[in-house]
Amino acid sequence: MSSESILRHAILGGAFTYTARPDPMPGDLRMSWGMAVLVLALFYSRANKSNFQKLQFMAHAVRLPEGREEVRGLLSGEYKPTEVSVRIEPSLNRAVALAHALKLVKIEKGTSVALTDTGEKMAAAIVKSDDTLKEEVSFLRDVAPKMTDALMKRVWRLEDLL
Repeated sequence: MSSESILRHAILGGAFTYTARPDPMPGDLRMSWGMAVLVLALFYSRANKSNFQKLQFMAHAVRLPEGREEVRGLLSGEYKPTEVSVRIEPSLNRAVALAHALKLVKIEKGTSVALTDTGEKMAAAIVKSDDTLKEEVSFLRDVAPKMTDALMKRVWRLEDLL
């Protein structure tokens, strides 16, 4: 028997076992975290809806303590809009798509996202839980209602630089 045949026989006739192990993944890349942040941001926003600019801004800020501090400082007047980091969060786009498919949110005219009744129940359950997403709930409860279109325009367009 040639060495190739021996190898082939061992591979095809051998017993294999597979043990599934979780892959380490940062929390902000987990869809469950992304959808939770999305529904919480909408839950605390005016009329349970928001445009994509505000959602992107909050999704980026909520990830790290420094981001949360910057936004709180912006709202209190401690920071200027040019001093706050702004970034598009690809995970938010995926979370919106998945939440829409699960009927947690609805997309209105392609420009804003609104919470459905199911999404509102999910957000209320997260808020009610004492040990789930405490930092995120606290941050979004504080800042989401204060996010105005005028403020977002200043942050995203950097008009203060002119």
